[in-house]
Amino acid sequence: TTCSAGSSILQPTPPPPPPSSSSSAVSPAQDKKAAAEKTRDSILADIADARLKAKVKLLADAAIAGVKVQKLTAKLSAADEDAACSTAFTKAEMSASDGACVAKAASSGTRRLSATTYDIEIMFSSAVVSNDALTKAADALKANGVEGVTSQTSVDPITELKVVPGIDTSKLQTFDKEAAEAAAAAPEPP
Repeated sequence: TTCSAGSSILQPTPPPPPPSSSSSAVSPAQDKKAAAEKTRDSILADIADARLKAKVKLLADAAIAGVKVQKLTAKLSAADEDAACSTAFTKAEMSASDGACVAKAASSGTRRLSATTYDIEIMFSSAVVSNDALTKAADALKANGVEGVTSQTSVDPITELKVVPGIDTSKLQTFDKEAAEAAAAAPEPP
């Protein structure tokens, strides 16, 4: 015969709850943020292009945080998309880690062999780049000879997400709702 009575006595005791300033271990705000992040990740999984994916992630994270985005656009010549974005950040006197850049070959009809003109769009979270910093970046681009420089402050990230090609609209509708709930539930910054 086997004796199993002793095995139930050695149950591990549950760990004590961690001391926290909030009343519960997982707040409703964290739940809402987690739901929005899960939908964001599902949207990102559908996007193959790395630059576009970075832009969508920046926009989605801004929406979840309840902050607006800053938008900088310009035209410049470069050998390829990577060089165009790298040059745009350099000439704007900013770091590539400050935002997300997407470059598209401008449809001009004439192509030179060495360089192509690219339409550059750089998105920044307003939590990272202030209106003043955006103005300085636009001025730096112009001072460095970049053409067609425009900047927009306080752009709604959901509005921008709606014009990104290839995003599943039903996922975006779900994300819009979840992000709004997460932003509303987020604690106010001090």
